[in-house]
Amino acid sequence: MKSTHAIARALALTAFLFGLLMWGYVVIIQVTNPDWLDLPLSHIDMFPFDWRLDDIGMFAFVLAVAGFLLWQIQLNLKA
Repeated sequence: MKSTHAIARALALTAFLFGLLMWGYVVIIQVTNPDWLDLPLSHIDMFPFDWRLDDIGMFAFVLAVAGFLLWQIQLNLKA
């Protein structure tokens, strides 16, 4: 049981950190080159390959929030 909580805490922290870093990357691109946001990331025009950079930014923000909430829940369960 204790190892399951440790794995869940590590996954939540990883999701939070990488989601935050990915969101920060999209924000930097939005500030420096806003015309890149409308460009598709792939030449394939079919879901899930037709994502744009702003879609990735929204997904990363949600991932960071969910990871942070799960990480905090895990920390409070430990205490």
